[in-house]
Amino acid sequence: MNATNSSGVITSCEHVSLSIVAFNAYVMIGPVVLGALVNACLFGCLIVQTYVYYANFANDHRAIKFTVAAVFASQIAHVICVSSSLWNVAVSAYDDPLRLQVFPWGADATILFTAITGVLVESSFAFRLWKLSKSLSLPLLSLALCLVAKLASLLIAVKAFMMTNLATFAHDQNMLITLSLTSRVVCELILTMAIAWYLRKQRGTTSVIDRLVLWTIETGLITSLIAVLVMSFFLAMKQNYIWVGLYAILASVNANSLLAS
Repeated sequence: MNATNSSGVITSCEHVSLSIVAFNAYVMIGPVVLGALVNACLFGCLIVQTYVYYANFANDHRAIKFTVAAVFASQIAHVICVSSSLWNVAVSAYDDPLRLQVFPWGADATILFTAITGVLVESSFAFRLWKLSKSLSLPLLSLALCLVAKLASLLIAVKAFMMTNLATFAHDQNMLITLSLTSRVVCELILTMAIAWYLRKQRGTTSVIDRLVLWTIETGLITSLIAVLVMSFFLAMKQNYIWVGLYAILASVNANSLLAS
């Protein structure tokens, strides 16, 4: 009886010891800290852009104003969740690295608000594409991809709240996460390239059109690049938080791209 207990204690201690030895703050805490700091800066940019928008485009359609307000509200919740995740990772788990084996609730909620921001921004770009092209094919295709990505994100968020182990979660949800990110990247690229193409065809005031094309390509490609990096690091390094730090800024980059373009 005592031998069995002793063996169990030793095994448990060895497991904890191995987990602590394997822990690396540079790839677990570092990415979350950097992601939260960059996200805070991007949120500051969004505040300025939102103020400038309402100050200069007071006569815009009510639906556009509502979309901008909804994106801003979603980003307020997003920055709160990311900041909460930073506190949990850098402070609450400071003396217990094993707590990093499960996402904090703020990180789980971040997935939800990233999806909400994404659907608002991408549907706005799809509407813009429809107005430019006078065709429904590409806008509907992009909306279908957007819907797939967001439904997958919502399922991931639900499963994240029930997570008991990060490694198990990443393994079990590998296909769902990949589907969400891939659909998002393809959607962003279709919208970016199509809007740029139709803007180039409208050669009214050349300098203005060229500037709009440049802004559209820059903002769309930056969002796509972040999503590709998240997917790449997730597939290659599920066991650390590098992909989590990149994911933390995805929604903020997306929100800023709407107002920048």
